[in-house]
Amino acid sequence: MEAYKKNQGVHARVFLAAALGVFALFAAYAIYGTFIELPQVYPGAEIPLVGTKLTWGLVSAVMFFLVCAVLIGVHTTGFETGLARLDANSKKAVEFLIDTQGELQKVSWPTRDELVGSTGVVIILLIALGAYIFGVDWAITRIMRFIGFL
Repeated sequence: MEAYKKNQGVHARVFLAAALGVFALFAAYAIYGTFIELPQVYPGAEIPLVGTKLTWGLVSAVMFFLVCAVLIGVHTTGFETGLARLDANSKKAVEFLIDTQGELQKVSWPTRDELVGSTGVVIILLIALGAYIFGVDWAITRIMRFIGFL
């Protein structure tokens, strides 16, 4: 069992897998919080070394996370599962990630001086726009108060 196009698009695959793993972890935590009131698997069931009660909510959250982890792994590595539709989709996902990384390597990234200069221009324009909107709002408010509308 080997990853599909093993040495291509590695950075895109790893970052996507990590991001999706974090989302899956948060979703599993939300599931646990939703099902926290479910009863214990059996009375007195506890996870050793942690001391947490083993409830059906915890079991369902862990199972959800494991299923997500397997799907994330299949879709970011392209491992063959024997399920034609899943294999085709995972290969498409891997091809997309490889293409994405290839396109990002073609991007002309700005130098530090260009980035600092552009950021300065944006900040100055935002301050000017904010001052303009404040001035117009202030003037309209004064006019409305003068004519007795406010």
